[in-house]
Amino acid sequence: MTTRHRLVIDCDPGIDDALALLLAAASPELELLGVTCVAGNRPLAATADNACRVLDLAGRHTVPVHAGCSRPLAHGEPRCNLVHGEDGLGGVALPRTRGPSDLHAADFLERTLCDADAGEVTLVAVGPLTNLALAEIKRPGLLRRARAVLVMGGAAFCDGNITPSAEFNFYADALAAQTVLGAGANVSVFGLDVTRQAAMPADWIESLAALGNRCGDAARALLRSFARPNPLLHDACPIAWLLAPELFTAQRCTVAVDWRPGLTEGHLAAKRLPADGPADGNVAEVFISVQADGLRALLRERLARLP
Repeated sequence: MTTRHRLVIDCDPGIDDALALLLAAASPELELLGVTCVAGNRPLAATADNACRVLDLAGRHTVPVHAGCSRPLAHGEPRCNLVHGEDGLGGVALPRTRGPSDLHAADFLERTLCDADAGEVTLVAVGPLTNLALAEIKRPGLLRRARAVLVMGGAAFCDGNITPSAEFNFYADALAAQTVLGAGANVSVFGLDVTRQAAMPADWIESLAALGNRCGDAARALLRSFARPNPLLHDACPIAWLLAPELFTAQRCTVAVDWRPGLTEGHLAAKRLPADGPADGNVAEVFISVQADGLRALLRERLARLP
């Protein structure tokens, strides 16, 4: 029997966030309860607007979008980048029919997890972790109610992509990252160790035109507009794992994030553990490999199902 996941996606769209949302929208195994947005790839107004546009593109007009935190927990301004273009979607124009809800993302997360039975809702967080951390701070123990917390962030055993030791999402709000990893929840980390293997070559991107649907055309345009060759589908990885866990391998680790300002701010410290051995500290499954051909095939097959 196929496992069905009740899901909330917390994101900062972003091109790879957009592909993650399309993958989720195309997958009947996933019941998408809502999308929460945070400042990250672009400021909050842009990320929430982009989430609405991507869901409308996929025909998921009734999935609510909730804007959340506009800056990190401990900084006055968001830490954003321009890798995804000024608008966050590489200049690809996507229409929308609605805007985000008035309910704050942290309040939606709290309500959703408290209204559901413990262990019923899965959280997938593919941007800075400010919304999840704020919800946990407001209601300590909240994240432990989740079935799983799947986090795209960190660079456990490899170099960072924003500083020598830090990945962007964890650097953008390091205190939030440590708050989530230290919450005692069932956490899995999809960092650069695995997502750097999830490359989309140019010929594969061009092949999406053959799908003959608007979502395939939009995905091709988004990936073509990326500021770097062979873009990486960072944010699709945790969604893909829910659908095809056999494509991935992970290592049980103790984890901690350096949240102090300085050269190593945002660094994910991870120590490998024996499969069933004792642990001293916060424990997470840290993903270390993915079968990239299988990931691309899954994404293509799901994109073909969309309008």
